[in-house]
Amino acid sequence: MTTQTEIPDRSETVESSSRKTTALDWAVFGCLAAGGVGIVKAFEMESPSGVLLCLLGSVAAFGMVFYVHLRKP
Repeated sequence: MTTQTEIPDRSETVESSSRKTTALDWAVFGCLAAGGVGIVKAFEMESPSGVLLCLLGSVAAFGMVFYVHLRKP
């Protein structure tokens, strides 16, 4: 008695996994949205320290997005 295991084609596996939206993709989208909101919020602030803090947070959020995408294989 022999048992055979079916090995899925690698191209099908890669193709199906590339279409799925992962939690990392949602986190990247959230960081982009947070960076955009920070920039818009900085235009409405009156104190220079508040503007600097918002812009610094936006740069950090966008920087994290670039880091995650450049690190991705």
